[in-house]
Amino acid sequence: MTFTDNEYLEVIQKNETVREAFEKIKQTCISLREQTNCPEEDIENFLVFISKKWNN
Repeated sequence: MTFTDNEYLEVIQKNETVREAFEKIKQTCISLREQTNCPEEDIENFLVFISKKWNN
């Protein structure tokens, strides 16, 4: 099942666990970008890679 951006935002707003995870991931991405000076596209690609590997 695919969610729209608005549906994701609604869940982030209403669910504390999801909101905390979102904020942690967002802060980690910001920190990674600042520390490595890599472009946003590289961070996005890294997130896609992680999403395929997180449960292995």
